[in-house]
Amino acid sequence: MKTARIDRRDFMKSSAILAGLAAAGRLPLLGVEPENGSSIDAATGPAAVKPIRAHLTGFTPASDGQAARENYTLTYDIVHWQDGLRKGTQRGNSVVGSLAITRRRGNGRVQYDVEQHARFGGVDNVIEAQIVCAPDDFNTLRSWQIRTYGVQLSGDQVPLSEITETGENSAGQIQVKDGDHRYGFTASHPVVSQWTVPDFLARRGSPDTSVTFDLLQDLSLFKANQTLIFDGTVEVTVKDGQTVQMDTYAQTGEGVLPVHYLLDEQRRPQLITNSLVSWALTDIS
Repeated sequence: MKTARIDRRDFMKSSAILAGLAAAGRLPLLGVEPENGSSIDAATGPAAVKPIRAHLTGFTPASDGQAARENYTLTYDIVHWQDGLRKGTQRGNSVVGSLAITRRRGNGRVQYDVEQHARFGGVDNVIEAQIVCAPDDFNTLRSWQIRTYGVQLSGDQVPLSEITETGENSAGQIQVKDGDHRYGFTASHPVVSQWTVPDFLARRGSPDTSVTFDLLQDLSLFKANQTLIFDGTVEVTVKDGQTVQMDTYAQTGEGVLPVHYLLDEQRRPQLITNSLVSWALTDIS
């Protein structure tokens, strides 16, 4: 249990460190361009897709299904940014895993089932979560269970790697339990997870979008005062040189680097980009 907790917490901590560097001016924000209107890689496309630009040369946007239905499954490739600093590597992207988000509505609630696999350092880091939300615009979190563990290349589970947590949100009072260990947070805004934001945009996103929420990342790490705004329409070049018009939305706030959500004309959340790890939609069912 100790080994997995270090892996999971350290991974999330690294995001906070990057955010701190950005705030101190030591890392560029995705949407920031120099005052002269150009950048060192301005020819590589809109700022929102720069973390995933190498992947786009083989990316075909999912064309079937509608995300704004009551029930659906979104399947994404998890795309990692390759920094090219290691010997023999080049800057680019690699697919390191997959993410499936299943939404079901009924009996006065919305339920999400999440299954995520991401391979780093020869270990498949698995997240399985069941989330119960209020049937409101934000899909505000009510209760959840999350299980994380690692799987070695041999197929064996990493010893002592499994963590199971449960949690609930009652009027902004968040309580999380991991065996005998408990911790909590107090929220001032609707509480969401990174796996439920795409649904909000598929249903409610518009050029007037400007909302504030509190984020419970991985149902464990609390990041308050997140803002989500419409960030314009861009033309994205994908496989075979085809272009797709996408509306972009930018999320900024405490403890995060900017996250960009790119939706096509049918409001399907095709791309979700961050500094090092992004999502690229492969299927809607």
